[in-house]
Amino acid sequence: MELPQQLKANRERLGLTQEDVAQRIFVSRQTMSSWETGKTYPDVQSLLLLSNLFGVSIDSLVKGDVETMRETIVKDAVRMERLSIGMVGLLLAGVACLAGWDLIWDEPVASVPWLTWGFVLGMLLFALCSALALVCAWHVERLKKDHDLVTFREISAFMDGKDAEEIAHLDPDAFSRKHPWAANAMKVLAGGAAALILGFVVGSIVSSLH
Repeated sequence: MELPQQLKANRERLGLTQEDVAQRIFVSRQTMSSWETGKTYPDVQSLLLLSNLFGVSIDSLVKGDVETMRETIVKDAVRMERLSIGMVGLLLAGVACLAGWDLIWDEPVASVPWLTWGFVLGMLLFALCSALALVCAWHVERLKKDHDLVTFREISAFMDGKDAEEIAHLDPDAFSRKHPWAANAMKVLAGGAAALILGFVVGSIVSSLH
């Protein structure tokens, strides 16, 4: 990526510190530092503010980076698709285990007559598959965060002529970008709740067949 070098060169050209730039474009000094070290990438709105501050075009700031961004988007899209397929496959496998084992091994648990050993085993396998599915979902989110995929898509679209406000309005990850911890907690809770509800429904249906 060439942007870190461009940011530092333009900042030093104007005799500004990272703190000076950060204050003028309404971000923290740590954010500015992470941009200059290449740890993160500024979004379209920040790039607009930076280009105005430095008196240069966005194209000159990100030249050479757009093609790399597009290659990253394509490569990671394939990985995320595979992880998503794996996540769905694991959930289906968990449902199959829950239903199948209850039918195959219908010996009741001694202390709980209405509960079969097959259902217990099926629930354990279902829980394991659900946990692995959540791991796949976590890896998808990690890819998006580590590689700034949302930001890359925005910049790529902007460089193709789309309006910055329209891109920001259509961003499906706006909340998760502003509140990552809250978004991740909601996803984990939603996934766990869905798994429990699905397991209860399937278990009830299978038990009614006996």
